[in-house]
Amino acid sequence: MNVAVIGADRSWGALLATGLGAGFEVVAIGSEVDLLERASVDPVLEGVEAVVYAAASDPTSDSEQVLLDEAARGTYVALTAACAAGVEKVVLLSCLDLVRDYPEEYIVDPRWNAIPRAEAESLAPLMAELVGREIARTGQIEVRCLRLGVLGEETMAEDVVAAVREALTAEREGHHWSLTHVASSGRFV
Repeated sequence: MNVAVIGADRSWGALLATGLGAGFEVVAIGSEVDLLERASVDPVLEGVEAVVYAAASDPTSDSEQVLLDEAARGTYVALTAACAAGVEKVVLLSCLDLVRDYPEEYIVDPRWNAIPRAEAESLAPLMAELVGREIARTGQIEVRCLRLGVLGEETMAEDVVAAVREALTAEREGHHWSLTHVASSGRFV
């Protein structure tokens, strides 16, 4: 399967660009592609069968405006470009920080509402999720969102790779949205 990993120059994206392994031909897309411009994204998605979008959950800027723009508009541009290219499946990486503020004694699953903090670094992954969910609802593409924990603590690298491989190879369920927590230990299930 030919898979574009968008955000391959960030921690989760780099892990997946090198770790997906057998059965996947990875097109690593980093900061050389302007995710805010369709004219920049369209050519790199030609011939791609699936997309792993790792750019929204791993910020590269201290500017709140840039973070929010990359999360909302960047996700929108990438996913609409994927639709136009005929891609049928996107794996959108997000983070468990969106549900971290529930009391420690609670076991939190994907049905729980996100409770982001009022800061761009917290809001950005939620914005990406909302854009992904709405694009999936158009009926053009399937978007599987994986919320990841802290690398090496809550979520081990091998579990991330396994979850993404499973999301990419799972039987298509039509054009829809799904949300899964990927945690190797702890209270997130």
